[in-house]
Amino acid sequence: MAKIVEGADPVWELLVSGWLQSLTAEGKAQETLTAYGKAATALINWMMALPPPPSGYATPGSRRAARAAAAAAGQDRIPIYRPAGAEGITQDHIERFLVEWGSETTRLGKPRSDSAINQYFRSLQQWFAWLIADEEIEASPMANLSPPKIGERLRPILAADEITALLKACQADKTIGGVRDEAIIRVLADSGGRRSAIAGLDVDDVDIEKRLLTVISKGDREHQISIGLTTARVLNRYLRKRAAWRSGKRTGQQPIQHNGLWISWRTGDRLTPDGLYQAVQARGREIGIRVHPHLFRHTLAHEWLDAGGGEQTLMDQMGWSSPQMLKRYGAAGRAKRAHREHDRLGLGDRY
Repeated sequence: MAKIVEGADPVWELLVSGWLQSLTAEGKAQETLTAYGKAATALINWMMALPPPPSGYATPGSRRAARAAAAAAGQDRIPIYRPAGAEGITQDHIERFLVEWGSETTRLGKPRSDSAINQYFRSLQQWFAWLIADEEIEASPMANLSPPKIGERLRPILAADEITALLKACQADKTIGGVRDEAIIRVLADSGGRRSAIAGLDVDDVDIEKRLLTVISKGDREHQISIGLTTARVLNRYLRKRAAWRSGKRTGQQPIQHNGLWISWRTGDRLTPDGLYQAVQARGREIGIRVHPHLFRHTLAHEWLDAGGGEQTLMDQMGWSSPQMLKRYGAAGRAKRAHREHDRLGLGDRY
């Protein structure tokens, strides 16, 4: 969990950890827990930097009362102070936090994206809903706030020659790391699986004969995704290498005890979602492109639709329960599909 600043009342940490424990009991994915925890902790840390309230100060019962008090004091906006607890958080705290946090740059020096701000907004909504349900507060300070509007962006997708170059870089590496990374990239590109789902695969989740992978999607939903003949063949080769690695016969190391599909070739430990991300990213650097696991998911959605694949079957493959996700991911290659259709129709050539 993200760290709350030193000196903050310990109750704040309890309010976040209690919420995350509740979400864990509901079967929420670890990625969701991490994102939610970051949002709540960021708000708390921002509030802890606010000045303490003056002696005798009481939080106004409404924004109208707060505006009237500010006007009477000759202030041009409602003053906000560090709240003593969750019940002291107001709409103004939320609005100003989102504005200030959203105006900051990331560690890479880039501005916060609309989607990142929206994610924090929705994460905080869920936190306050839990605080109400757990009788910590009576009403949400976000009750009258609308989520930030996100403009549609053209999401990047990978070109076929870029994926081919990634695979060739893996094939040039004759170690088990090269075999493993080729299998990872082929599975990502062929299945469209989420990073956490693919990283979480056990050996028993792989059915080479039927070319099916059993994955756990968001919401702790188990479903099967398909892979093609080439991917199955490469996975078969990796599994043979893995068996020798696991037994310790070819490595001189102690036999590996876990059943995780992907093994860290340096330590023999199970590869984590972050480790899988770094492995893909490193192969991208070898050929001079920026790539991460989720790009394969967007790329498969585009190629599926571009090849005439069905929307419902794509939803089944991706593990989506809402058509909204189909629209979001399908937008990645919509412009390219429209351009190809425009050329095929040749309407402007009639004149």
